[in-house]
Formats: sequence, structure tokens, C-alpha cells
Amino acid sequence: MIVHAVTAQATIVLAQVEVKPDDSKAPGINALKDLVNGLAAYAVIAAVASVLLGGIAWALGERMGLDRTSAVGKSGVLAGFGLAFLVGATAAVVNFFLATGASASSGAGNQPQGLDRPAIIETIDLQEPVQALHHSPSDWFS
Repeated sequence: MIVHAVTAQATIVLAQVEVKPDDSKAPGINALKDLVNGLAAYAVIAAVASVLLGGIAWALGERMGLDRTSAVGKSGVLAGFGLAFLVGATAAVVNFFLATGASASSGAGNQPQGLDRPAIIETIDLQEPVQALHHSPSDWFS
């Protein structure tokens, strides 16, 4: 079997792209913010209704011995609390990931020392027949 080794280097130049959200550059941003805040208000009202109706179904189901109604009531209460949590935490989670993404870099030029090459480099001459490299376990620790 004949193996030819070819090495080539390619330099790729990429344009630097920056993304910085700016409210003043987006037309209609205030209407969009009002729409999102309105949807959040509807979601909070739905969460309160879910907790109240689920609590009523849970209580009546337990009192009357209706296991299915009780289980559905529990699910409604949990769903309402989950929805309220999501509405309250959404802005904080999105802002966290936005800040984390903004602090990320492309990695060019700011790599820690010692991490730019592998620890062990083994060169194989492809002109000579390749032999399997076998080491006994006693050679591993010497």
C-alpha cells in the first residue's frame, strides 16, 4: 500500500463581526416591548387562575374521594407555579446568557500558555513501513 502525505496550510481571514443590542436603532421597539409586557401580564393572570382553579379541584377531589380530579388539581397548581416562575425568571435568564455571550471571544490571540499544542507529538515517517507500536505495561511507568 502506498501512502502519500501532503501537508498544506491555509490562512482564512474573517471579517470581525460585533453584535451589540441597541434600542435606539430598532424601529418600533417600544411597540414590541409593550406587546411582550402585555403577553407577560396575560401569562401571570393565567398562572393565578391555574393555581386557584387547580387548588379548588384538588381540594374538592380530596374531599369527595375523586382521585382523578385531585390529580388534575395538583397538576394545575404545579403548572400555575411553573408558569409564574418562567414569567418572572425569563428576563433574568435571557440577560444572563446575553452577558455571557457578549463576554465570549473568538479565541484568537488570547489562548492560555501551554494549551496551544498537544502534550505528546509522535512523528511517523511514511516512507518506511509502519510497524505497530507495542509497549509492555512495565514500560508505561518507567
